Amino acid sequence: MANTANGFVAEGEAYDKIVYVSKVRLQELKKKMNGKSKGADITSEDVKGLMYPDDLDDESLLIPVDVTGEECPTSCEELVEKVGALGAVKAMVNAADFFEKNKKKFSTEQLPLPMTVGEWMSFLSTEEGLDEEGGEEEDCEEDEVVEPTPKKRKT
Repeated sequence: MANTANGFVAEGEAYDKIVYVSKVRLQELKKKMNGKSKGADITSEDVKGLMYPDDLDDESLLIPVDVTGEECPTSCEELVEKVGALGAVKAMVNAADFFEKNKKKFSTEQLPLPMTVGEWMSFLSTEEGLDEEGGEEEDCEEDEVVEPTPKKRKT
């Protein structure tokens, strides 16, 4: 999934390894990694907040990162399970760098662009609505058919 100049693109090989993360949280976690603790105090909750920042203000910025070079899962839970919390943050920092270095492979129209948390949440709710079993078509089938009342003849 990516936000592009042409709108949201849900699928496509070029976007399979694009993940959006909180810009401010990535910066904070990068500082933790480079600080005294060397990231030893980074938790799975930190990673969750980075990758699923639904608790941030709607105007908070999310940036695209490309996990292609990381050979890692794109879900927070699988990533933490595979490499641990610190490893997950390192992977996202590397993925951000990889995206910046390789974004030239996208055309201007296809380039994944930053988006706000509000835009992201809106897109996700639209996707969930389409993914529900039966979708909108079933809702139409379940609607009660209302027969028109016959008109009375004037005499």
